[in-house]
Amino acid sequence: MNYKKLAVWFGIPLAMIIVWVFAVYLPINAGANKKQNTINAILKERKDIETNVMSMSREIQTQEGLKKSYNDFLDQTPSIDKMPGFMGALVRDARSKGMAVENLNGHYNSMDTARKGIVNPVFEMGLKGGFLDMGKYLEEISQKTAFKGVQKARIAYDDKDNAVLAGRFVIEFKALKGRPGEGK
Repeated sequence: MNYKKLAVWFGIPLAMIIVWVFAVYLPINAGANKKQNTINAILKERKDIETNVMSMSREIQTQEGLKKSYNDFLDQTPSIDKMPGFMGALVRDARSKGMAVENLNGHYNSMDTARKGIVNPVFEMGLKGGFLDMGKYLEEISQKTAFKGVQKARIAYDDKDNAVLAGRFVIEFKALKGRPGEGK
């Protein structure tokens, strides 16, 4: 057997394959890997930018929501000098719900002056009416932004009227000392 011929027949194709791998395939593969790494870096940077944009967008929406809530609070919360009109509206609302307001007393001695712009006036309100009407009315009051809480409540059955309950409620509200931005 002639090993020289066999080596030439296998050696030449093997040498051509090795030359082709080193001269063509490896440079093309290295260039492709380099481009793939560049693409991956760009995609990662794009993803980071999209994440930052989304978080900034959410932060802006949160700030706008907070600003809207603050403005709504300022619009719906009466100032202390407008409190009589606010309480008058509550009395009219109670009467429109079919209840009688027996008395309404203001207790301004419980104002919380520790907070800068908000005071908490307390009112004692005597209501007479149906149990469900009274509950619905108090629930509507609790939905207002000026409502802080019911400090005391006492409901008694009225012997004179079978379907009517009498209730005394001590309700605390929030009121602004003045509007922000107003001069003194």
